[in-house]
This record gives sequence, C-alpha cells and structure tokens, in this order.
Amino acid sequence: MKSKKASRESSIELLRIVAMMLIMVGHCYIRFRPLPQEGAMADSPLTSFLDVMLSCITTTGVGIFIAISGWFGIKFKTQGLAKYLFMVFFTLWTVYGIAVAWHISEFNLSGLKTCMGFYEGYWFVLGYLGLYLISPLLNTFIEHATKKELQIVLLSYYLFQSYISWLSGWYDYYNGYSILLFAGIYLTAAYLRRYPVDWMDKYAPQLWVTTIMLMTVIAYLSLWGLGFAGRQIRDDNPLAIIASILLVITFSKLKFQNRLVNWLAASCFAVYLIHYSPYVYPYLIHFMQNVHQQYDGLLYVMALLAALLAVFVGCTLFDQIRILTWSLIQKTVFKK
Repeated sequence: MKSKKASRESSIELLRIVAMMLIMVGHCYIRFRPLPQEGAMADSPLTSFLDVMLSCITTTGVGIFIAISGWFGIKFKTQGLAKYLFMVFFTLWTVYGIAVAWHISEFNLSGLKTCMGFYEGYWFVLGYLGLYLISPLLNTFIEHATKKELQIVLLSYYLFQSYISWLSGWYDYYNGYSILLFAGIYLTAAYLRRYPVDWMDKYAPQLWVTTIMLMTVIAYLSLWGLGFAGRQIRDDNPLAIIASILLVITFSKLKFQNRLVNWLAASCFAVYLIHYSPYVYPYLIHFMQNVHQQYDGLLYVMALLAALLAVFVGCTLFDQIRILTWSLIQKTVFKK
C-alpha cells in the first residue's frame, strides 16, 4: 500500500502567502510612495517613518522564500525540476498568448524572449533555478560538514558578501539579487534548523520586531542626513536576511492545518509570474494609481491590501489550469 503523502505545514504555507503579499506591496505601493526626503520627513515625520518601515519589511519578501527552501531543504528530483520549468513556461506562454489574442501585445522577438524568462522582472525565475540545480551540492555540504565548519563558511560568506556587494557596492549583483545570495540564505536557514540557537528560537518574534526597527531607524536617519537609505532597502542587507529567517523560525512554531491556506500557497509562484508580467503589471499599476488617487491614509492601505488580495486570488484561480494540466502530465509521463 502506498503511504499517504504528508500534508504541507499550513503555518509555513501561510508564510509563503505573507512573503508574496510583501513582494506585491513592494511592487505596487512603493511605486507611488517612494522613500521620503528631508522635506517630507520634516513635514510628516511619523508618516515618513512608517513609509520607511514598510519598505524595510517588504525587502524581506524574497529572503523569506529562500529561507523556507533552506529550512526544509530542496529535494532535487528530475520530476521536481520538470514541474518548476513547466510552471514557468506554461504560465509565461499562456499569459503572452492571451496578450497577443487580446491585442495587448504583438507577436515579436521581445515577447518570445520574455516567455523564455529573459526579462528583468523575472530575475528570480533564473536565480531560483540556479539554486535548485546547485542544491545537491549545498545539501551534501550541510550533511557532512561539522558545526564549526559550517560556522566558518557562513562567517566567511557574510564578510565577503557584505564587503564586495552590500557595503562597498564594488560588485553590486543587481542590488544583491544573485545565486550567491540565495546560496548564503539557504545555508544559513539550514544551519539554524540543524543547530538551533535557544535564545533565537525563544524570542524570534521580538527579535524580528527589533531587527525591522533597527533597519528602519538606520534607513530613516540616513535619508535625513545623507539623502539615501544607508543600503538598508536591499535584499543582501544582513539585517534583512536575519529578519527573513526570524520569520521562518516564528512561523515554524505555529502548528496547524488549513486547506484554504495550502491551496492559495500552492500558486504563490504563479502569482509572481502573472502579476509581474510586462503584459499585466502596467494595468495593475494603472489600477493601483487610481486607488492611490481616490483614497488616503488608512483607507488607502486597506483598499490596497484588498485589491492585492483580489489579484492574488484571481491569479490563483487562473493557475488552476496549469495545476490541472500538470496533473494530467504526471499521470501520463511520470505514472503518478
């Protein structure tokens, strides 16, 4: 008798949803509310501080996804790789096909390149593919290295990454977006699950708040005195990485099962592919601009979240076509 497939932990699936919502807020909200400058900070210090804080929080979205992968470990399988590639290309080609059919776009070389993932907005697609391909090497190192060896590698990595990219900006990695960054976060999350730190496990929520506040204060004071955010609003900021992993630790302590949460989380990556498509994103931004003009303050935030949640659900419903198609392929090709 075949063993029943283990259910995904809904607490972590909920965190995936939170991470994608943070990314969507970063893509939409920050576009209309750029980081405040000295004049705006003097006129509205509290509003400016909250805007900076939200920017710091949204910066952790990508790190959360990678930290979850490191926490549980990527199990490299041919079928898993095929599923990932199918998800990407099915979604990109379907969205592009609809865009061409509805005369939103023309059938041209630029569109074909986008469907192959060669689009600036899809940097994560190729970045995560790279992480998936090297995950067996990372897993082997994690399994066979001693605790001290892991500590030395991680310390060396963060010294190198902070100096060459985050701190000096000598080699920028496109604001930190790189397979090197992904590998570092992956190893860090794997290390902390393998060798838990008692005080970090116990006070993870409080430490997350403290880390976000520290990021916000540094960014706010840097904007006030220097005119830039002190390199805080970057994925390779060590504080942002710490905050991402602290959320994974926090949510891992919440044990519950919820079918709706798991259903929504299964389409998180499709939500990213669809909403950030060059054939969808401009219309999303136009809609968000109207929301921004009609509402202000708390009403604007509520309207924004409601609109983004509606987009999330809409993308999830659209993704059911891909899920059904892959299920048929599994039964035919992989005999599952």
